[in-house]
Amino acid sequence: MTRWRGLASVAVGAVLVVAGLFAVPTAASASEVQVSTAPARACTVGGLPITSKDDVTRVPTVISCFDTVAAAKEFIADGAPGDLEKLLGVAGETPSRTALAAESTVHVGTLWSSTGASGTSLLHWGTGSGCNGVTYGFPSLPSGWNDTARSARGYANCWVTTYANTSYGGSRLNCTPYCSTLGSLNGAVSSVVYRPSGTFG
Repeated sequence: MTRWRGLASVAVGAVLVVAGLFAVPTAASASEVQVSTAPARACTVGGLPITSKDDVTRVPTVISCFDTVAAAKEFIADGAPGDLEKLLGVAGETPSRTALAAESTVHVGTLWSSTGASGTSLLHWGTGSGCNGVTYGFPSLPSGWNDTARSARGYANCWVTTYANTSYGGSRLNCTPYCSTLGSLNGAVSSVVYRPSGTFG
């Protein structure tokens, strides 16, 4: 399993939750279509639960990339080794082996570069058990992913809200939990929030 480590230590902005964040808001012919047999590359990005509207914890972009989606999912299921330590460390925690062993990681959602859940995948994961009374915010997307996503899905009891601007600004689209296309936000997503099922952004 080949894994590219792109652990950026540069903070990409505060995971800042404001009141507005929680507010309610030509086809190719068959002969031209070429199907690639190469496995889709997938990357994972970790995030922490947002626990209050005043949460201004700064976290870096902690990203790892893999040859396949299956490998990326396995990495998350195995506790995102290496990435989890970095994520907790910059959040002001000094994780012990015991704390890390008790900390679970969960796949909360995926963005795809093409419509219909196809193309390259960006898998978002968080600590905990998913969106069971918890919200995960990603105020920006990693290099190569800004203005790229064209479909999205939430997992682990999460619904997805995609935003046109960073830090949850601009127009938005809710996926409950799946959007096979992002409509006017196709190729125009710059931030994303995963909320408990039944909650709109």
